[in-house]
Amino acid sequence: NIQTGDLRPALPVAGSAWLYALYDCIVHLLHHPIANNIENNDIFTTKSSLRFTYASVNNMGHLSSDSLSGGAVDLQPCTNDQLETIKQQLPPGDCIANIRQPWSQRCSLTYATKCPDAVWLNEYYKELHSNRGNEITPGVFTGLFVGCNKGMDAVNTMRMGSGNPMFDKQAWRKAMTKGGKSLDKSVCDQANSPQFDLSALEQEINGTKKNDNSMAQLHCIEPMPTTAHALYQAAQELQWDQHGFIVTHAAVSKNDGIVPFPSGNDVHVGKENKGIGNCKISDGVQCVDVNMYSLDTYVAKYIPHDGPIHHLSIDVEGFDMDVLLGGSNSLKCVHYLEFEYNWMGSWKGQKLADAIGMLDNYFDFTCYWPGFNSSIWRITNCWLDHYELHYWSNVACVKRHVENTKKLAERMEQLFHETVAKGDRVVLDYDHRYTFGS
Repeated sequence: NIQTGDLRPALPVAGSAWLYALYDCIVHLLHHPIANNIENNDIFTTKSSLRFTYASVNNMGHLSSDSLSGGAVDLQPCTNDQLETIKQQLPPGDCIANIRQPWSQRCSLTYATKCPDAVWLNEYYKELHSNRGNEITPGVFTGLFVGCNKGMDAVNTMRMGSGNPMFDKQAWRKAMTKGGKSLDKSVCDQANSPQFDLSALEQEINGTKKNDNSMAQLHCIEPMPTTAHALYQAAQELQWDQHGFIVTHAAVSKNDGIVPFPSGNDVHVGKENKGIGNCKISDGVQCVDVNMYSLDTYVAKYIPHDGPIHHLSIDVEGFDMDVLLGGSNSLKCVHYLEFEYNWMGSWKGQKLADAIGMLDNYFDFTCYWPGFNSSIWRITNCWLDHYELHYWSNVACVKRHVENTKKLAERMEQLFHETVAKGDRVVLDYDHRYTFGS
């Protein structure tokens, strides 16, 4: 009933991207003149916990949320000239030629985003820590790492968000390898990459007053049994578990339940590219059952406040979209989001365009391909056809309608325009997959 807003479609899969496509149609229908008198209508389904609420007809297409405030960052669609330049910088040739072997990682999207440097985050938090009057203080920082792996990125993010030098990657690496444990090799070698620089903040603290960051928390969620055990032991060894660094042995997806994960002596600490998909009977892999939560369930169960989630990172070996689909409430509270796009897992049957559209239309996120050397390419309202080809790559998104992340959103958009302005000085083809062309 379009006049009452009472729409209850029966969905074949709860929380599926199909719901968002249907909802998009409903949004456009509600712009029709017969719907002009509708206010505060709920659209919901009987088979999904997803619930969308309109603030008013005059604000169609946006979720109402206490976290949405302040002016939005102006987001214009890319021009044809910009799209042509981006296509030159992220050429589709390798992606198309190697589509039958996506595991080869022969695609410009992988070359560009496999190990992003995220300078925009470093700049944002350095300024944040220097501005003590900001509403987001280090003391209330909240971060979630879904698929924490070795914990190196999680430790650095906790260091960055809390401003607490206690969280140190060298100390973490030592604790993780205590007793002769060896860590599986990382693609981006995060254990040896520079960590967030707190020298300026430490000087300020020594000269004035110490900042209260006792309430900061970061949830390091890891389903792989061997890795989760090592993470938990390291956090206890360093007593970080008493200072907000919380390790949880669990899986996160779109539903609650139990799911098997690989274990055994052949699974090293921090093993990448193994997960749910490796526990098929035909593989002969030893597996154990692990508790699984939807993102909404985990946040409701383990986050002890209703405030913002400043940083959400998702790295679950091809099941990232499922995590997003299970977070219809949580995503309204997230300020900054990172996730992986992939050729395996659930991503095989899912479209990146659906994820970007969902995050844009219903959660006010602008998403980018995050690169290195301060390069970044906007995806939202800046789509190219080869983005739909499934290759391992990273995506970074920032919320537009949160006053306290406005500077971060503006900086990311500024870097995008600077990247495009570099023209053919930034070309990520196979010959320049580690460095930019000149």
